[in-house]
Amino acid sequence: MVLGVDGVPDFNALHSRKHDHEVQLYAFDVLALEGEDLRALPLSMRKTNLARPLACRPDGIFVAPFEQGEIGPDLFRAACTWNLRD
Repeated sequence: MVLGVDGVPDFNALHSRKHDHEVQLYAFDVLALEGEDLRALPLSMRKTNLARPLACRPDGIFVAPFEQGEIGPDLFRAACTWNLRD
C-alpha cells in the first residue's frame, strides 16, 4: 500500500506506479508455508508462522500485530470513519 499524507491508504497512488519508492507491504496472515497448508490452524498459530520468515525483513515490510478477541466491529467502525468501506 501507499499511505497518503493523512495516513490512509491511497490506492490510486499505488496503481499509478508514481510512488513505487513509498510502497509498503503489510502481512496479516499466512495460509501456506514451505508447501504446508496452514489454513486449519488457529490465527494465533498462523501469525507465529508468519513472523518467522519475516523476522529479518527488509524496510517497508510490516507484520500486522495479532490482537486477541472480538475486534471486528471496532475495525469496521474505524474503516467507516476513514471512508475505507467502498
